[in-house]
This record gives sequence, structure tokens and C-alpha cells, in this order.
Amino acid sequence: MMRNSFCAILNLVEDGSKLHPLTKKRPIAALPFASRYRLIDFPFTALHNAEATSASLFISGSGHSLYDHIRSGYEWGLDSTIGGGVFTHSQLDLKETAAREGNNLTYYEDQRNYVKKSLAEYVVIGGSKMLCNINLHSVLRYHQEHDADITVVYKNIPSEEIPVDSDLKCYSIESDTAVITGLFPVTEQMDKGSEKLAIQTGITILSSEKFLHYLDLLEERQERHSWGLMVGLALEKGNKVVGFEYTGYLKYVDSILSYYQANMDMLDEDNYNSLFFRNLPVITRARNGAPTFYAPESKVSNVQIATDCFIAGEVVNTIVFRKVKVAENAVVKDSIIMQGCKIGEGAHLEYVILDKNVTVAPGVRLIGTPEQPLVVEKGSVLNEMKGA
Repeated sequence: MMRNSFCAILNLVEDGSKLHPLTKKRPIAALPFASRYRLIDFPFTALHNAEATSASLFISGSGHSLYDHIRSGYEWGLDSTIGGGVFTHSQLDLKETAAREGNNLTYYEDQRNYVKKSLAEYVVIGGSKMLCNINLHSVLRYHQEHDADITVVYKNIPSEEIPVDSDLKCYSIESDTAVITGLFPVTEQMDKGSEKLAIQTGITILSSEKFLHYLDLLEERQERHSWGLMVGLALEKGNKVVGFEYTGYLKYVDSILSYYQANMDMLDEDNYNSLFFRNLPVITRARNGAPTFYAPESKVSNVQIATDCFIAGEVVNTIVFRKVKVAENAVVKDSIIMQGCKIGEGAHLEYVILDKNVTVAPGVRLIGTPEQPLVVEKGSVLNEMKGA
């Protein structure tokens, strides 16, 4: 398959309000995950494995933290001098507000120019809220075999596993043909008593020609492009939309709780292998560091710990990122500790998410719950007790 078969549009305009304060100064795509990754690594890995050479990112606010991680896109093969590159469009909300006032929306033109200049035959659309490891080659073959106008990726999930307040959508699918006949809010289908729902992942493949056609229609309606709107247009016009079933690990990261649960899931070997080794291994930007030092008095059980850490206390059921220090007699359980955090002697943490560079003073207790983890904002210095 030619390396320019795919070009990618990643709509990172996802609502991160339920993830504050973690998304206060970063898009969801830049959220750290599983001790050394970012959520953007998963769609980028899918593109690398599909031999795509370029991606265009559309970001609601600032993309600084994302740019710092992605750089040239070298790790994912997106730095090709022939038609390659990572093309970023940030502060989309501000630009769109200004453009609407002057009736001059450049959003569509940016996407149109990118797809035309890529010379790719197909466009893959995605985001970063859906944590999964997808094989785009398989999806493309399925798309071609079914002679579809659009192919969407879905996963069958039992209704009882879906939060009652979820904003997810699901498909109705003809079982014998895999043809999509409708797109509905999951709450609507749950009310009807459905045992399993075909949950959308947002991953969509269609030809560049079809993409440009649908984009023109969306521009006429002045609707910001999204995978859902394109699927809606295709169904409205009677075009053929088919569903490709994904059976690996999937998590919809749209809240503090779901983010916490996704990280904790990675402490289970089956979940970890299902996500990271379902296809080729997940790629991230390499950061060289010294091996973590474990003091003789340290106690460590069921953890993921990155490099450059100093562990002298007790760490259990916890995700630990780079350059973390856990002092003697400190206890950290069922928590996520991001890069550069310092936990003082005798401190006690349970069900806590520490954002980057947080300092916890000696003796401080921070206690959350499995249903409501306690989140500490980036760069905070804590000298007093918090939590239950």
C-alpha cells in the first residue's frame, strides 16, 4: 500500500471541561497516560502503522503542550520531506468567533487545502477522547470490500457499563450487511432496554473525494466539520455507511473519573496487553533517563514507574511518571503521580491524581475515593490535609 494512501484530520476540538483542572492549560490529546505516554500517541501510532505521512490537527485552544510532545512528528514517521508533516491549527474557538463576525470562516478552507495538497486517496478522521489501538489497514480493506461511502469504527459494549449521563452515541446496524442505518444518543437506546450498544469511536474512513464533497455541504450550512456530522450527511443522502467492529480495549476519556479508571486499568496485564500490543506497540517520544532508584526500605507492589524516580516509601496500585520522588515512610496508594512531583516524608496519598510538579509536604494526608479521585493542580504546593 502506498505511503500516501491516507491523510489524517484529527479534530481535537473536544470538550475538556469535565477534565478540569487537568485540561485547564492542555487539550485532552496532551493528557499524560500510563507513566510515559500521551493520549495523542494512540491515533499517531495508528497513522504510523498505516504508513501515513501527514496529519492535520485542529485544536480548540492552546496547543503548546501538544507541540512540545509532537515536535516534528519524527517518532511516528510524519516528518517526510515528500508530502509529509504535522499541520497544526490552534485557538480554533477564538478564530471561529472572529471569522463568524466577518462571515469569513477559514476552518473549511484549511481542511480543504490540506486534503487536496496531501494527494492522498483516503481521509481518516479521528480524535483523542477514545483510547484504543486500531489497525487502519484492516479498516481500509473492510471499507473497500464493502464498497462503502463511509466506514465507521464501533465497539459493542454492554449497556450496564455505560454511564447513565453519557454523551456518547451509538449506531443501529444491519447484522447481515454491517450497514449503518442510524446514529442515536446512547441514553435514548438505553431507555429502550438494549443489552448491548454499538458505540461510536469517532474513527472514520472515506475517500478524499467524498470528504471534500461533504465538507462543501457542511460549509453551506456553516456547521463545523466533525465525524458525526459527516455520517449524518451520508445517512441523510442515502449513501452507504458501514460499521467495522473493534474488539480491543476501549475507554472514552471524557471526565476525571474515566481518565483515572483508564490509567488504573493499565495495572491489569490483560488490559495493558489488549491496548498496547493488540497491533504494533504504541509509539511515544523517547526521553532518555536513568533507571529509577529503589531504596532498601521501599515497598512497591502492582505499579508502573517511569525512569529517573527516587522511591523510598510505599507505592501500591499506582501509576508514576518520570522524575518523581517519594520520601521515606510516605505511602502512595491507588493514585496517579505525574512528572516531577515530590512527596514528603510520612505523607499519605490514596485515590489522588497529582498533576506535574506538585510538592506534597511531609506528613500531609490526601484522601480521595474510587468514585471521586482527588485532583491537585499542576505546580501546587500542599502543606495541609485534604480529602475525606
